[in-house]
Amino acid sequence: MSNRVIVVTGGSSGIGKSTATLFAHDGEHVVILNRNEKAGAETEAELKAQGGSALYLKTDIGVESQVEASFAAAVEKFGKVDILFANAAIQINKPIDETTKDDWDQMIAANLTGTFLCSKVASKYMKKQKSGCIIICSSGHAFMSYPGYTGYAATKGGQVAFMHAAALDLAPFGIRVNCIIPGATDSPLLRYHFSIHPEDEQRILAKIPLGRFATGEDIARGVRMLASPDASYITGSCLMVEGGLLAQG
Repeated sequence: MSNRVIVVTGGSSGIGKSTATLFAHDGEHVVILNRNEKAGAETEAELKAQGGSALYLKTDIGVESQVEASFAAAVEKFGKVDILFANAAIQINKPIDETTKDDWDQMIAANLTGTFLCSKVASKYMKKQKSGCIIICSSGHAFMSYPGYTGYAATKGGQVAFMHAAALDLAPFGIRVNCIIPGATDSPLLRYHFSIHPEDEQRILAKIPLGRFATGEDIARGVRMLASPDASYITGSCLMVEGGLLAQG
């Protein structure tokens, strides 16, 4: 599977960085899009130092012109785009009556608008080669949630609905679209939550049948599977990588 080109949004931390690292080690060309220039440049340098092929492009995925420019630069560098991992997300935890319009707009811009714009632009290039794979990083919050997640849960549920429709739009062009559903993953987003609600760490851990939080690499391996030829007949689906958490309802 080597020598493919994968674009990873939010690829310089957490699940995104784990995925970028795994694909780079597999011999794929990795393009990282995110706003944090320092973290992005450091991740590019790390992957190259490990023998990988990587390119960082500073991008606000909620701005269409920046998304278009970054994909054009990726194609200019590597000649194509085979895989999009739409991973970047913002999480703001507040009860509904404390969630501001600005909080809501930030999550919509990154989690929904960013997913839409990257998928739209990626599909233009994938259509030309009549193949491609789009993987959207949604969340268990699309199916069940906790207090204080109204905005985040809304965007994650929206990503699943978007995935279903996009899979139908793009199937005639040989482009597959799926969601990966991480469970509680030891990542900056989860640590951010625990910094506000430290009591939740043991409570959530006790609910996971496999008895541990996911690692970033656990999720990255799921992304690799969905992007592989073994998944060539899978589209419009959600892959649960959550240690059995959602099996309990």
